[in-house]
Amino acid sequence: MSNHWTLEDLYTGVVKSWWVLAATVFTFVAIGAAAWALLPQTYTATAQHTVEPISVLSSGSSFNTVNMETERLVATSASVLERAAAGLDDASVGALRDATVVQVPRGSQVLTFEVTTRSPERSAEWANAVATAYGETRSDNARNVVEQTTAELSESIDRLQALYDSQPPDSDARAATQLQLDALLEQKARLEATPFFPGSLVTPASAPTDSNRPGVPVFVAGGLFLGLMVGGIAALLVTRARSGPTLAYRRDRRGRGAREPADDEAGASPDGETPVSQESDVTVPISRAGAKAEAEHPPVVARDARV
Repeated sequence: MSNHWTLEDLYTGVVKSWWVLAATVFTFVAIGAAAWALLPQTYTATAQHTVEPISVLSSGSSFNTVNMETERLVATSASVLERAAAGLDDASVGALRDATVVQVPRGSQVLTFEVTTRSPERSAEWANAVATAYGETRSDNARNVVEQTTAELSESIDRLQALYDSQPPDSDARAATQLQLDALLEQKARLEATPFFPGSLVTPASAPTDSNRPGVPVFVAGGLFLGLMVGGIAALLVTRARSGPTLAYRRDRRGRGAREPADDEAGASPDGETPVSQESDVTVPISRAGAKAEAEHPPVVARDARV
């Protein structure tokens, strides 16, 4: 008995248990629609802030580039998020950290603040707050560095001034001290007069209109696809459980019936035995009466007419 299934058997099995396929498809489509209804909608708002180089080096030199990876980490630091949360009514540092993702476009000096919440207005408000807090924090850090450097220069200038006053006039040591004092005074004046621009919020975030949740057709299509796959397999299993052995037996009988005519034409019997040839010798019994009559009347032998 054959246990192999053909394409015809698969099609027949699905058709016979079509109700299983229909019920499975309906169930999965309903699950997809329910998942779409229960999945919360989220909205992502994006704000872009430029990052400008700030020179606060004591030597007065400047850099034309910024380490953007460092600035990306600073943008989500506790100092930035605390400043942003202080200006918001319904935000905490933890909530801002979980909702904010900072990206750096390749080859640019721009930070992209992406904030995702369940409210489009809240997402835009938080994104602008974090981006603004980053710019303010960067400005404060640069200002603190300038003030600290200026204070250190003032202390050095005071010490050199005291040394200069204690040295004898017109001496070489006093002339050397004067040169050092003039260099520090020039550096201090240049540092105090050098303006710095940390960057600006070039693209404020606006309330998004589309949510991150896919539309209901996507969920329904996914449920339909899974329902067809699972339902087809379930229908085949149900059909095989109900009539699988009988179907295989009938298919085996059909296969044997198709081979019988060919076997008959080849001279083989249905049982696989070779029949006896029709031209073989067959012994026919002769009755006693026939034998006696032949003995009394022998057959006449024709003589040759020639003498």
